[in-house]
Amino acid sequence: MNLRVFNQRFLEPITMALMVIGILFLCQPWIAVLHQWSVLVMLIGLIGFNVAVHIKPPDANPQDEPEPGPVSVSCTVREGTDNG
Repeated sequence: MNLRVFNQRFLEPITMALMVIGILFLCQPWIAVLHQWSVLVMLIGLIGFNVAVHIKPPDANPQDEPEPGPVSVSCTVREGTDNG
């Protein structure tokens, strides 16, 4: 497994989850330790996500993509409309 696949499968979802968990830690009033660590958890998730989105996605296999079918484009112009 290369870095691009690891990034797409694991790194991006984990960093998004860390950001959400940090927000939940911040909003809950019962456990003071979680509230104290909330900003650090959000910051780690934000920095990790910022790194993850700058890694290019894995190359798509041309065998997996279906071939496009025929494409037709038609254009109709109505009389009496202002085109400009």
